[in-house]
Amino acid sequence: MEISSAYNSGMQGLQKATESLARNADTVAKSVGDTDMKEEVTTALLESKQNVVQAEASAEVVKAADEMIGTIIDTKA
Repeated sequence: MEISSAYNSGMQGLQKATESLARNADTVAKSVGDTDMKEEVTTALLESKQNVVQAEASAEVVKAADEMIGTIIDTKA
C-alpha cells in the first residue's frame, strides 16, 4: 500500500467519524424532552461510541503513515 493512500484512508475515516458524530449529537439534542425518541437516542449514543473508536483507529493510521514518511525522508537524507 502506498503511504499517501494510507494517509488518505486515515483522513477519510476521521472525516466520516466526525460527520457521524455531528449527526448523532444532533439527534440527541433534538430528543430533549421527547420521550418518544428513546430508541433513537440509544442508537445515536451507541453509534457515537463506535465513531470514537473509528476516529481513534483512523488517527493511528494517519500517525503510522506520517512516521513512515519521516523514516523514508531520514533514509534518503
